Amino acid sequence: MFEIITLITMVAALFMGISIGASSVAATFGPVSSSGAMNVLRAAMIAGIFAFLGSVLQGQNVADTMGSGLLMGEIQVAQAAAILFVAGLLVIVSVLTDYPMPTAFTTTGAIVGSAYGFGDAVNWAELFDVVAYWFVVPFASLIIAYFTAILLQKYIPKDAKKPIRYLLLISASYMAYTTGAGSVGLVAGPMSALGYSQTALLWFGAIAILLGTWMYSPRIIKAVSYDYSNIGPRRSIAALAAGGITAQAGVIIGAPISANLAIIAAVIGSGMVEGKSNNDLHKIGFTVAAWVSAFFMAVLLTALIGYVV
Repeated sequence: MFEIITLITMVAALFMGISIGASSVAATFGPVSSSGAMNVLRAAMIAGIFAFLGSVLQGQNVADTMGSGLLMGEIQVAQAAAILFVAGLLVIVSVLTDYPMPTAFTTTGAIVGSAYGFGDAVNWAELFDVVAYWFVVPFASLIIAYFTAILLQKYIPKDAKKPIRYLLLISASYMAYTTGAGSVGLVAGPMSALGYSQTALLWFGAIAILLGTWMYSPRIIKAVSYDYSNIGPRRSIAALAAGGITAQAGVIIGAPISANLAIIAAVIGSGMVEGKSNNDLHKIGFTVAAWVSAFFMAVLLTALIGYVV
C-alpha cells in the first residue's frame, strides 16, 4: 500500500511540474515569439532552460515553505499524495474551463486543507506572509510596469527593433527563471514526505518543468503571442520585467508566485502610460474570483480526502 501511495505522489508531482512548464513558463516567451526575435521552438527551448536554472538554483526557499513552513509538523506520504492530487485535479479543471487557476493558489490551499484532514496544525504566521505577498503582487507589478513603460517610451523609440528584441529576450528569460524558482517548490515541497533529499526533489521538479516547457509550450507560446502582440513589444518588456521583479521578491521570502497574477497587473500598468488597456476587465475580475474560489475549493477537497483516509 505504501508503494502505491508513493507512486501516486510521484505521478501527481510529475503532472504538476509538466503543467507549470507548459502554462506558466510558456507564457513568458509569448512576446519574444510575436516580435519575430526567434521562432516558437527556439523560444520554448530557451524558456525551459531558464526555468530549469531558476528551479535548481533558487527553488529551495519556496520548497521549504511548501514542505514544512505552512504546517506545524511533517507532511505524511498519503497527505502529500492528496495535496498533489487535488492541486493537479484543479489544473485539469482550469484547462477545461479556459480560466487558469494558479498552481500557487491551489497547492497552498491543498496544504492548508490537509492540515484539517490529516490532523496537523496550520502555521498561520507563515500563511499570512504568503497571502499578504499575493495581495501586494498586483499593486507592485502595476507600479513597476508603469514606470518601466515610461522609461522605455522615453528612451527606446518604437522603430528601434534591435534593442527592443534584446530587451524582450532578457526580460522574458528573467521571468522564466523566476517562474521556475518560484514554482518548483509546489512540486518539491509536498514530496518532502517521501524522505528524499531536497536537492533531489528540486531536480525532479526542475526536470518535470523542463519537460512540460519543451513538450507543450510551443503550442502555448504560439497561442499567447497574439495577446502580447496586441499590447506591443515595449509594453511586453515592461510587463515581463515587472513580473520578474515581483516574482523574485517572492522567491527570496519563500512565497510561491503566480506568474499570471503578476503579468496581468503589469500589463494593465504598462497600458496606463498610453492611457489605454486592451484587457477585458470583466474577464480579469472573473478570473481573480475563480482563483480565490480555487483556493478554498482546494482546502475543502483535501480536508475531505484526509477525513476519508
